[in-house]
Amino acid sequence: MADQSVFGEPITQEVLMTIPEYANKVRMDRSVVSTQWIDKDGKEDDVTEYVRSLKEEWGTGVSTLCRVYNGTGERLTFHLSHDWLGHIYKTYPPVIENGQWGGFLHVKPTGAAEGSEAAVVYRGKNKNGEDADWMLCWDNPWNRIPYDNKAYAEINRAGYFDNIDWKTIEDSMEGGGRQHTAKWEGCVAEVQTESDTSPIYEAKLYLSTQDT
Repeated sequence: MADQSVFGEPITQEVLMTIPEYANKVRMDRSVVSTQWIDKDGKEDDVTEYVRSLKEEWGTGVSTLCRVYNGTGERLTFHLSHDWLGHIYKTYPPVIENGQWGGFLHVKPTGAAEGSEAAVVYRGKNKNGEDADWMLCWDNPWNRIPYDNKAYAEINRAGYFDNIDWKTIEDSMEGGGRQHTAKWEGCVAEVQTESDTSPIYEAKLYLSTQDT
């Protein structure tokens, strides 16, 4: 039986999360803390060790050791992937929670002297709590004498990359360099890759603390 001497519905955390202004602030707070704790408890070393173990398990050849940090304040879920050259070894992480690193290995085509070139799209939220897709791309060519590795990213509304012209994305990536920063609706993706035949490709995803 309810206490007859108190009045009104209790304002709990669950209630506050239904208010967009509060929910967005909480999301930003989670993003800020997660970016500050990017290597808490040695998790950055752990994901690096994991992708290197995948490489050792897979064997010799061109491959890309990928690590993705979720500092967006919300869960990221795998949405789609696209291969220009090669394929994923095992699987992409289906979910990367806020404050977690995700690791995976992308490898050259079996039995071919070719590179590792692909894109993966994860779905999360933008600064306003709307669904957003984060596309992360890498180009790791087999013949690195005339070319070097490339890193690229784009962010857009949910579903934007479902029917994208992948040749246009590839051209944009190949016109860039080993580092790239993408921004959209308060979302930021910083990507970079080493210059090596089996480099570490790193993506850090977070929300901007700026108003724009």
